Amino acid sequence: MSAHTSQDGSLPRLLAAGILAGTAEIGLTYPLEYHKVRSQLPTALIDKIGRPALTLKLFRGCGTMMLGNGTKTVVRFVTYDFLSKQIADENGQISAPKSLAAGLLAGFLESTVLVPFEVAKIRQISSLATSPPGTFATFKRIVQLHGPLGLLYGFFPTLLRQGAASAVRFTAYNSLRQMADGFVTPGDRLSPAWATCLELLASYAAVITTMPIDVVKTRMQTLSGREAARGNNLLCTYQIFTTEGPRKLFSGMMPRLFRVTISSMVMFSFYEAAFKAVSFIDERPGARNSKSEISQPLAAK
Repeated sequence: MSAHTSQDGSLPRLLAAGILAGTAEIGLTYPLEYHKVRSQLPTALIDKIGRPALTLKLFRGCGTMMLGNGTKTVVRFVTYDFLSKQIADENGQISAPKSLAAGLLAGFLESTVLVPFEVAKIRQISSLATSPPGTFATFKRIVQLHGPLGLLYGFFPTLLRQGAASAVRFTAYNSLRQMADGFVTPGDRLSPAWATCLELLASYAAVITTMPIDVVKTRMQTLSGREAARGNNLLCTYQIFTTEGPRKLFSGMMPRLFRVTISSMVMFSFYEAAFKAVSFIDERPGARNSKSEISQPLAAK
């Protein structure tokens, strides 16, 4: 959930706060991510993995996801900040179309660098080993088996999911906001609580509509799933639909919805706390002169 706040900060401070808040949110909600991914695996593999008890097994791949979150945050912040400075006019202002273009490019690069971490996380969760290797050992193993391009398995579904989710969320929120504004007295504004509810409903719409893409992404990033589909996303979708039924394309939806709900409730608080905790960054000499073009909604994304 985006943080709606009027505070400003330098790029290093926004970056640090975003990474800390994202790491805390992942640590809190990761068991739901684990269950989502596990339910999307082939049925035969799920039976081999077995049902996890309330143990550390529920956090397999958590460190990898945290590293991926930190990496994508750095890429998103630095890319958007750099592009914003390049496309600003002589008054330092950026038009909406230019801002959108900068955001789209930053999002594309963010999704690209995230894919290797997603592949490693999926491999760790689907591993039958008692103690799967760490992030970089998993990277090494993937490169040994498939070459460097193995780290980009599932790239297209990942990019498609990110883009489709953003489009659906934006469209749904605007539609809901227009409907809600019709019930607000002219001159008044929608309350923050109602705005949060609308954002949550828009996020639910994005989750539900992109579930089939998310399932295909998971399958294409597992060893057995990719081999069965011969690396073809459409064939993978067809195989899931015909052999496991259409319901399988929506597996993991409830854990994902629960995670979105929890994230929406805690992310703003996590970001605010992290932003205050790293205030010392802006207290350095010259830090105030390095104010970033990044808005805090992007920082708390």
